[in-house]
Amino acid sequence: MQLLWNGVVAGSLAALIAAGLALVYGVLGVFNLALGELVLLGGYATWWLHQVAHLPLIISIVGGLIFGGLCTWITFEVFVNPFYKHHRFLPLVTTIALSMILDGLILLIFEERPRSILSTGKHIYEVGPVHVTLEQIVLTLIALGILCAFAWMFHSTAFGRRIRAVVQHDHAALSLGINAPLLHRFVFIMSGIFAAAGGIFIGIDQNLTPIFAFPLTIKAYAAIIAGGKGNFWGAILCAYIIAFLEQFIVGVHWFGLFYIPAGYQQTVALLFIILFLLFRPQGLFSHTKRTA
Repeated sequence: MQLLWNGVVAGSLAALIAAGLALVYGVLGVFNLALGELVLLGGYATWWLHQVAHLPLIISIVGGLIFGGLCTWITFEVFVNPFYKHHRFLPLVTTIALSMILDGLILLIFEERPRSILSTGKHIYEVGPVHVTLEQIVLTLIALGILCAFAWMFHSTAFGRRIRAVVQHDHAALSLGINAPLLHRFVFIMSGIFAAAGGIFIGIDQNLTPIFAFPLTIKAYAAIIAGGKGNFWGAILCAYIIAFLEQFIVGVHWFGLFYIPAGYQQTVALLFIILFLLFRPQGLFSHTKRTA
């Protein structure tokens, strides 16, 4: 039961990051390999506003989200927009360069010391055999609320229909009067706000450290590859599946003989990428299309 709850918490974090990324990949078809660093920037900005500038927590969270959106907008204008129209794989190179720059800046500014957004201890409760914290419950509910609200906007509003039209065919959408370039920017910036929300989630539930960036990026991409290109709900579901597998692989006493070391937990996302690219590259919730 404890592993199940840990999977729900970890899955909510992964789904929050992967959902925005699924839209970016669906709309633009590009990879943003600086995603993990954008997650950390949102978390560190919130930590600085709350712990150093001593602003109220709510204002600090809003500031962290705005900062994450601003950094993502700069990423799009400088490292993605000038390149993806020439070839969709070019941003793969430019965002790798950006991730290395941001890794160095984060390490230089915030050092390797763990940073927690909350200075007080966690409120721990025992629900039968499960240890939960009030912060985890609130964060999980907020993450699910954000995902449901965005899904409602995506599927039930005129603005969402415009986004879906751009996902299906941006040139055809442009011919119908939809401002596809503006929606490209909006979707990319929204992915950064989702990423910043994930960083705030980590900073409240755990501690922020610079080494989190790469594993977060890999897990998000594993979720969208397994879910299918641009499949919003597929990415969310696969993020939860990966999180549950990570918890059970290192938490179960296998055959009563041995435990798998915790260091192997991060290999689950890598195995997902390899296996799906080998055997079902279109993902779980997409179908191959016939081409002439």
